[in-house]
Amino acid sequence: MFRTPRFALSLLLTLGVFGYADAARAGWITVTNETKQPIVIQETSGPLNRPVRGKCVKLQPGETYREYSLLGGTRNVVIYDAAVPNIPLVMDTMKWEKDGAAFAIKTDGKKTTLGPAEKK
Repeated sequence: MFRTPRFALSLLLTLGVFGYADAARAGWITVTNETKQPIVIQETSGPLNRPVRGKCVKLQPGETYREYSLLGGTRNVVIYDAAVPNIPLVMDTMKWEKDGAAFAIKTDGKKTTLGPAEKK
């Protein structure tokens, strides 16, 4: 049936990689910048009167940031305009389940919002 052991091994590896594509997707947290301006996202933690600032991520228009999280959870974030980084556009909380989530940053010209991304 199989001509060589290499053929059998490559067939098993191919089936293994493509057979578990759903498991590979689980756990990714994505944030997409759907505005027309560059933004900066910064995670915060700690009490409200003395927040501790975390890692900053700059996203260009249309760019997506991905991070792997094995467990579900919540994350407090502050979103700034990259041109004016001292005034926050949005202070919000991202919540997700164990299987991952997708978030989008949108604006209507007056107000910027962070919410779940539309499924494609």
